[in-house]
Amino acid sequence: MSVLAADSRTTPFGDRLQLGAFLYVLLIAVIGFLVIYPLFTLVMTSFQVGALGRETTTGIGNWYEAFRNEQLSSAFWSTMSLSFARQMISLVLGVAIAWVIARTNLPGRGWLEVGFWVALFMPALPVTMAWILLAGGKTGLINIWLQDMFPFITEPVFDVFSWWGIVWVHVVSSTLPVKVFLLAPALRSIDSSLEESSRACGASMLGTLTRIVVPIMIPAIVMVLLLGMIRSMQAFEIELILGPGERIDVYSTLIYRLVKQEPPLYGVASVLSILFVTLIIPFVIAQHWYGGRHAHATLGGKFSVRVQDLGKWKWPMFGILLSVVLVITALPLVMLVIGSFMKIFGMFELPNPWTTRHWLAALSRQDLTHSLFNSLILGFGSAVVGMVLFALVAYVTIRTRYTARGFLDFLTWLPTMIPGIVISLGFLQMFLSTSIFRPIYGTMWVLIIAVVLSNITVGVQLIKTNLIQLSPELEEASWASGGSRLFTFYKVVLPLIAPSVIITGLQTFATAVSVVGVIAMLGTGPNQPLSILQLVYLDSGRYEPATIVGLLILVITILASLLAKVVSDRYGLGRAKMT
Repeated sequence: MSVLAADSRTTPFGDRLQLGAFLYVLLIAVIGFLVIYPLFTLVMTSFQVGALGRETTTGIGNWYEAFRNEQLSSAFWSTMSLSFARQMISLVLGVAIAWVIARTNLPGRGWLEVGFWVALFMPALPVTMAWILLAGGKTGLINIWLQDMFPFITEPVFDVFSWWGIVWVHVVSSTLPVKVFLLAPALRSIDSSLEESSRACGASMLGTLTRIVVPIMIPAIVMVLLLGMIRSMQAFEIELILGPGERIDVYSTLIYRLVKQEPPLYGVASVLSILFVTLIIPFVIAQHWYGGRHAHATLGGKFSVRVQDLGKWKWPMFGILLSVVLVITALPLVMLVIGSFMKIFGMFELPNPWTTRHWLAALSRQDLTHSLFNSLILGFGSAVVGMVLFALVAYVTIRTRYTARGFLDFLTWLPTMIPGIVISLGFLQMFLSTSIFRPIYGTMWVLIIAVVLSNITVGVQLIKTNLIQLSPELEEASWASGGSRLFTFYKVVLPLIAPSVIITGLQTFATAVSVVGVIAMLGTGPNQPLSILQLVYLDSGRYEPATIVGLLILVITILASLLAKVVSDRYGLGRAKMT
């Protein structure tokens, strides 16, 4: 009997029964299910003709209706044109700004970089509302000032409710800040001697940037551009608010409208979701292919880091970048504060436009306090679940030799190619069509799962970059002393990667509080967070309470981003590149 017991412990079957192997199988099963099953549900729903919850038939009617939809082609061109325009504009500006911050003696460049970090975390809806106050057609504050100063101006000069308005709000709210955030660390790794040689040969600062720095940075620039195109094609909130006036729909807003109309067209929306994912897949494949073929070292034995002297341009450049930072961070915050005290949102020309009644009414409303409570639960719950899950996945893919760990890593990349609105619709279909999961619908767990899944790519990759830097000798010493893999992870590895884990938690918290697209179909009355409450207010034209909700979201996310920046700088992780 003892011999048989010993044999069971030494056979491969016995090894698979170990706790570590069991947890690995459980981990890959849970993540695989959450990533793949909602997509499978969308595919199945696309062939179910008829209203959900009633008797349906199997057929291709939904596909026929989707391709017959007159808005499909216009949504495709709007998606591609808006994405391409904002990426090209922000890429040119982002390379220049990142170079000035990372490679020159610009005064206060560290603080200016913090400003772009904060802008990166600022949620889209509150920022959009701020720009509506500033450039919202005839009632926009900038247009009113221009018409008062120049009587010959009779029509609004700036209008965010337009194609270019959507591009502008995207650039200043997220697209430009993320370019600076990703490119500045890569620029810091360039050998300064290359720029010095260029300047010694008589090249100007602009010539050095365009002929030396940009060609060296091409791999990083292409990677950032491909990732930016993926994110741009997934955009949702800004187009939903600013697009209706000019009848501008992108794929994500078209899917949203099909589900929200009466009766909801779940089948047609599922078809468009599948087409949407198919459209994004080539960009994801190109990103991985290009990154794998163009990965190269930038640090060598003769590496030198010396900043370039801006000379007489030092203070003018500081003024320009400070103005940019104030426009993308302080200005939206100030405008939201102003908007929250207006009698009618955007009506500056009233005799006495100011009031505090909106604040008094909002603070006494149960839906606001209930949604604030839900947002905090969603934020903290997503952060805790995310930190644990991201750390475990990163450790398994980097430090273990389990079979199919590469497949687990691939699963963490899949949400990158799934737009938030598609994730939301997939989970909605899964929870409504599967009886075993139906009781979970309407709870906070649904939102937490969706938020964590949408953040898994960035979270896992950030922790992996920290894990790669740790020598395996530390874990081997623990194993030699009799420690198990779980004990070693908890006592040795986790304390060393704690800073990056905390940063991912803070990022997940900030995302959870402000996210819209990922939970747009899932945030119902009982579990409705602030972001969905604001969307409901905006969709119904109630801009005054929506401004107050947006201000609360903005303050919470800014505090979370600043805390993440402090932790990042303190532990030397601020320059980690998330790719």
